[in-house]
Amino acid sequence: MLKNKKFRFLDFRIEILELRLQISNLKSYVSDFKVSRFGFLTESLKVLTVACCLISVSSFAQVQIDTVLPKYPFIVTDSSMVYNDSAALKPFYEKLAQLNKTKTGTVNIIHIGDSHIQADFFSGKLRQDFQTDFGNAGRGLIFPYRAAKTNEPVSIKTSTNVVWQAKRNAFPNQPLPIGISGITIETADTSAEIKIIVKDQGDLDYSFNRITLFHSKSEENFDFAIYDSIHNEIGYMNNESMSSNKYTTTLTFDHAYKQIIIKSCPRNTSQTCAQIFGILLENDKSGILYDMIGVNGAEYTHYNQSKYFIEQLDFLNPDLVIISMGTNEGYNAGFEAAKFYTHIDSLVSSIRRTNPDASFLLTTPGDSFRRTRKGRVKNPDMLEARNTIIRYCKQNNCAYWDLYGVMGGYGSMLKWYKAGLTAKDRLHFNGRGYMIQADLMYMAMLKNYKKHIKN
Repeated sequence: MLKNKKFRFLDFRIEILELRLQISNLKSYVSDFKVSRFGFLTESLKVLTVACCLISVSSFAQVQIDTVLPKYPFIVTDSSMVYNDSAALKPFYEKLAQLNKTKTGTVNIIHIGDSHIQADFFSGKLRQDFQTDFGNAGRGLIFPYRAAKTNEPVSIKTSTNVVWQAKRNAFPNQPLPIGISGITIETADTSAEIKIIVKDQGDLDYSFNRITLFHSKSEENFDFAIYDSIHNEIGYMNNESMSSNKYTTTLTFDHAYKQIIIKSCPRNTSQTCAQIFGILLENDKSGILYDMIGVNGAEYTHYNQSKYFIEQLDFLNPDLVIISMGTNEGYNAGFEAAKFYTHIDSLVSSIRRTNPDASFLLTTPGDSFRRTRKGRVKNPDMLEARNTIIRYCKQNNCAYWDLYGVMGGYGSMLKWYKAGLTAKDRLHFNGRGYMIQADLMYMAMLKNYKKHIKN
């Protein structure tokens, strides 16, 4: 992707892309399933029945992907495997098995990435697949992206009544510290409020009865009052309240909500601003909590430089950390594999120090084009970025899923583009493209999970 001076133009392009996806592309993947389901419904039911006999998780994702893949023969499904996972993901598989057996507790997954993740099509479909099969513990981590003037997932809607200062971790030299979401917003306006609406996804109900606000809690920071959709106060966050984490305040409600308003509530004149890092939404049910942390333009080094990121991530207590980056590092000419390897190690090692029981799964960047004076051309450096990630995983007990190989390798982006699975920049995908990737990766993980619990 483009470097700092061109990020704002890229943000505008991503905004346009997201609007188009919300209108049409998000529906296209499901439409494929609806159109073709009647022709093989009996066979699909047989597959589901057999799968349910083998293990008490559904195979709806498999049914979806099986209906779509025949249209795209260039996708290398044989490469859709989770590699190096027998030891790396063993703790995660065992926690999944325990959850599936007892139907109690939560398994926490965190997905860290760049613009491919911020839009939440790829990570959002993985969230739906995991929660459909293993239970829905809530929407997880969100951020008021609109207050930061950037695109947000289609599964949430946020708005604000004031102007906030904002910083993304992709701009490390700008003021404001970065926390859990990779983005920070701040305002001195005492009337500031943020409205949050969560949207159900399929049969998944994302109403919540517990909210954790990640925010600065020093003497100069505002308190917050929480209101429901008809403006009844349902909770108050006092900065002087004790918490297990100095950057969080948690409230539990008597009822579940899909819409709330967070209002600045300065208690005295010494409180002069609000600074917000993220918002965690839970429902007190057992299942999967899948937190998405994505920032347009982000690289491994940007998360390494985020002041409070590791400290606040510890609150989420991840069982599995998925990292999907490398696109930005490999976008411009002059890619340095040794430096990239060091940046990967810095982030993974930092998370491991505070979360020693967490498993790690890295995904490789897909094939793509880069923009030059001569126009958009194939990018050979993505292969080197992919190879560096694979080498790191093999040497450091991390599993990996190879999107580059699944796409078909060098030059394959053109086939995906001609098939209508990508954006015009031939760097990002559209809703259908991301959802195909998500289902392929999920089924690869589910296949290995089944093997593990049989042994």
